[in-house]
Amino acid sequence: MLPVSTTLRLISYYLGHDSFNMKQKTELSIMLYAMVILFVVSINFQQDAYSQTKSLPVLLVHGNLEDARIWATWQNMLTEDGIPFYTVTFTNDDKCGSATNHATELQTIVQKILKSTGYKKVNVAAHSKGGLDARAYLSTGTENVANLIMIGTPNAGSPLAFMNNFCAPAIFDLRPGASVQEAPRNVHTKYFTISGDWLPNIWGLGNGGNIYIPGPDDGIVPLSSVESKSYFESLGRTSDNHINLLGPQEYAMARDTLIGNSQ
Repeated sequence: MLPVSTTLRLISYYLGHDSFNMKQKTELSIMLYAMVILFVVSINFQQDAYSQTKSLPVLLVHGNLEDARIWATWQNMLTEDGIPFYTVTFTNDDKCGSATNHATELQTIVQKILKSTGYKKVNVAAHSKGGLDARAYLSTGTENVANLIMIGTPNAGSPLAFMNNFCAPAIFDLRPGASVQEAPRNVHTKYFTISGDWLPNIWGLGNGGNIYIPGPDDGIVPLSSVESKSYFESLGRTSDNHINLLGPQEYAMARDTLIGNSQ
């Protein structure tokens, strides 16, 4: 197809040429203008198609008693895949804050990412309590998160959280029955889980993991807690314990969603 500038010059030339009668000039002008419109539509379509293949920015949210360093492996892999990412550092390096307070900060952080990148949405990957923080943020009804990937998140709590009050108030959100665990579903977001089934079938006795947690678990969070809601979609389970759930195997499970192939 001819470039727009060349096409416009042809239109001007032929419409001003005496060898064409009025009817011919009219038909010619319609045909050439149609070519211009098709060219512009084609370019816009190609640009839209290209933009849709670009991966959304990923916000990496750590859990309680953690910081952004836990995402080192994922950061390297995201870089290799050309996926932009951001890590969270809560106010005053708060590692034991409540899900409610962290949700307010996440809203501000997401808005800054969108403003600086020009994107309309982000993906969120969250470890442990970070998933509860993200769910609390999503319960506001925001339309800015396409996918939430919760890794080892105690969506129905963990019985270990009753053993002490260390790392309060975060520890209170981790106790079974805490209100944040019932944060309303956001219909604009897809929810995914990755769970750990640590030491499965140890010594051939059936259930491994932590002896203080009934059923399969990652040493800290019951598998059933991570996958507790019917609208959660599991991306898979690994044999890693809670702390080691952010390795290459878990990234491979999340990769298609982060790249955009699961949309």
